[in-house]
Amino acid sequence: MTQTKQTKKNFGISPEHLAELHRATLIASTGASTRLAGSKLSDKEVERVVNTVFAQK
Repeated sequence: MTQTKQTKKNFGISPEHLAELHRATLIASTGASTRLAGSKLSDKEVERVVNTVFAQK
């Protein structure tokens, strides 16, 4: 399936909003996973790591 056809199946969610939802899910799930493994990182700390890894501000 092409990217264009996949994008049309996003139920009217803009690409920008979809990207932000993806990012928020990445941070929340990574934080939860690391806490299950015994880490004490908060979601804010995980977000800082994600920002560093992906070089975003």
